[in-house]
Amino acid sequence: MTPPVLNPSVLNKVRLLLPIVLLLTTVVCICPARADDKLKPEDLVAKHLESIGTTDARARVNGTRIKGSCSVAVRLCGEGQVDGQVLMASTDAASLINMNFEIATYAQEALRFDGKKLATSQITPGSRTCLAQFFLENEVLFKEGLVGGVLSESWSLLNVAQRNPKLEYSGLKKIGDKQLHALKYNPRKGSDLKITLYFDPQSFRHVRSDYSRTVYASEQRRIAGGGAGLPPAQNQQASPTRIEAYEEFADFKEESGLNLPHTYKFHLSIQSEVRPAVVDWVFTLNDFSFTSPLNAAEFTFGEKK
Repeated sequence: MTPPVLNPSVLNKVRLLLPIVLLLTTVVCICPARADDKLKPEDLVAKHLESIGTTDARARVNGTRIKGSCSVAVRLCGEGQVDGQVLMASTDAASLINMNFEIATYAQEALRFDGKKLATSQITPGSRTCLAQFFLENEVLFKEGLVGGVLSESWSLLNVAQRNPKLEYSGLKKIGDKQLHALKYNPRKGSDLKITLYFDPQSFRHVRSDYSRTVYASEQRRIAGGGAGLPPAQNQQASPTRIEAYEEFADFKEESGLNLPHTYKFHLSIQSEVRPAVVDWVFTLNDFSFTSPLNAAEFTFGEKK
């Protein structure tokens, strides 16, 4: 039997419709896969913990001490850059960051959390850097074990069950030129800060934390940046203060069975009519020890440590 011959106009319509049909078929096939690929917070946390090291390797840690070089660059809240040495140490919920510099006017920047309360060094009695003041005003970052990420034994995601934060997976977000898994973090008791943690989509390493907060003129709170309390509401500036900070972690290498960053950056930006500030610290870490617990004397301020 001779096959029927299609009208040329019909063939043209088929040719025009075929790409559309193929596209619709592809979309139908892809969409369910994307929906199924959405991570649950507990799955993301589990993959992240595996990226640090085995359960045994993590359990062997008891007294972390990490040393290296540091630089602090300040703009707006003073000006200049200084270089020095840093110690990051932690045991359970307690942690400290000591930066020492060889200049008389800024010999030390120290943040020491004993597991309950944060204390900081002072430039002169009653006067602190905008960096120290920021952490005092946002002590929740130390209480939740967020500062320093996996460089600290108190890292929040090592003990999610005890801290019990509200975690919400937000999909892949573009940060710079990279797509990263975003995990919103809300402390169990709440916080004025908006907190988002970011993870590499291949390795599930924690590579960034974002913190942001807006302080409105009507709020009777101190603004990070030093000085006494804010003036009465009727005398305050009209525009709100915007506080943004982030931590970045890079150059991961193995140390005693743990995959840890060897470069750590903290950025603080305070957009304020009262006392604006931009501060960056960068740590280059090269000396890791995991068997030296903190002692009470290390939480007092006096001689350099």
